[in-house]
Amino acid sequence: MPQSRHTIRYRLIRLYCLSFAIVTLMIIAYSWQMLSFEKKMTNLENVHALFDNVLEMRRYEKNFLLHAGGDNLKKIIFYLKKVEKDVHESGPNLVRIAGQENLEKFKNTLRSYKAIFQRTTPGTPVDQRSARQQGKILTDFTDQLLSIQHPRIRHELKLIFYSYITVTGLFFLVILPLFMMRVNNILQRMSFLQKAIHDLANDNFTPIPDPKGENDEVSELLLAFNKMAAELNAKQNQLIRSRKLAAIGTFSSGVAHELNNPLNNISLSADTLLEEYHTLSAEESKEILTDIMIQTERAGKIVKNLLDFSRDKAPETATLNIREVIDPTIDLIANQLKINSIWVENYIPADLPEISGDLQQLQQVFLNLFLNSIQVMPDGGLIHLKAVEEPAGYIQVNVGDTGSGIASEHIEHIFAPFYTTKEVGKGTGLGLSIVYGIIKKHGGYIKVKSKINVGTTFSVYLPLAAADQRKSIK
Repeated sequence: MPQSRHTIRYRLIRLYCLSFAIVTLMIIAYSWQMLSFEKKMTNLENVHALFDNVLEMRRYEKNFLLHAGGDNLKKIIFYLKKVEKDVHESGPNLVRIAGQENLEKFKNTLRSYKAIFQRTTPGTPVDQRSARQQGKILTDFTDQLLSIQHPRIRHELKLIFYSYITVTGLFFLVILPLFMMRVNNILQRMSFLQKAIHDLANDNFTPIPDPKGENDEVSELLLAFNKMAAELNAKQNQLIRSRKLAAIGTFSSGVAHELNNPLNNISLSADTLLEEYHTLSAEESKEILTDIMIQTERAGKIVKNLLDFSRDKAPETATLNIREVIDPTIDLIANQLKINSIWVENYIPADLPEISGDLQQLQQVFLNLFLNSIQVMPDGGLIHLKAVEEPAGYIQVNVGDTGSGIASEHIEHIFAPFYTTKEVGKGTGLGLSIVYGIIKKHGGYIKVKSKINVGTTFSVYLPLAAADQRKSIK
């Protein structure tokens, strides 16, 4: 079981926590900047208010000096108080903008300006020059405050904008590559699994490596799939072996009858030799012994074919002539064919190019096809064999019969496991499925044509052996 620190779950949680921490810091930083900017905007508004009050005060100063209107002095005093209040409330901010020294000068000028109008009554003369000079100083100071504060606000706004773009960009430049690396890592390793599924479906599976060696959930999945594929392959081999035994059971009665004939001949010849030994000439005795040897070889050949077919051995690929596959298979069921009044027309030439495959498995393919033909011809019939070389690099072997045929609605399902059109207890539906699997494993394919009450032809396509392989065998 992989340690938790290697799991994809742990890595995703770690990536999530890192993203959450960065986003949290970004929110805090942006919130602080926005609060600071809000404060600066409030200070700017206060400076604008101060500037506006000074302008209003000077407007009434102008009216007072020009004797336009009657309440100008009161208005000047009113706005003087508002200016003093603004300076008092915004003092720290004004110090940061203009400096303590300049602010003190402004305050002194404001006091002098105030003194001019506080000593003045309506109708009395005013030192106009002094009032205008000091008023101009007040206006210039507030205007200078605005000229300083506006660029600072613009700079602060740009700083917020660029810091947002920069930090957000860095976040995506760091997090997205990490995320994509993790996703690509998983997808690359899952592609091995996808290819393995395709290979398994085509009986060309090799164990999936884990080149990353991450020791995580994907590694577990790959190991589990390798194990499953190995078990499936073992089960497939067991199924082939069990079907082989079932096929032997099907034609065992025929083999028994076929063995019985040579054994009877041997027994009769031996009895004759024992009973008439002293009366037989040397030539007659030799003839009887020769007959015994022929019958013994005949029985031995039958047993050898049966043993060769039934022997449980690992699949072994070799270069074969198709007649090496077909002829011994026909010999296995020769007596079964006689019992069922079925004869075989074998038009397979001996000089066809060689194929590459496992002799036992290919024999099982044609044995299953022959037994199927026997079962659909209970009253006798014909099995027609023909083989030709295909231009696409295959040998096409046709196994035709004159049986009952297959209905069109069943043809597309006949190679599916456990699908059978036979009566209950007379078929498992595995024979043609195994035929299909073995042929596919050899890189070939199979087709079927059938017509009800006319017959069925199975066309098996097996790839030719490579030229270099044929040379090495020879």
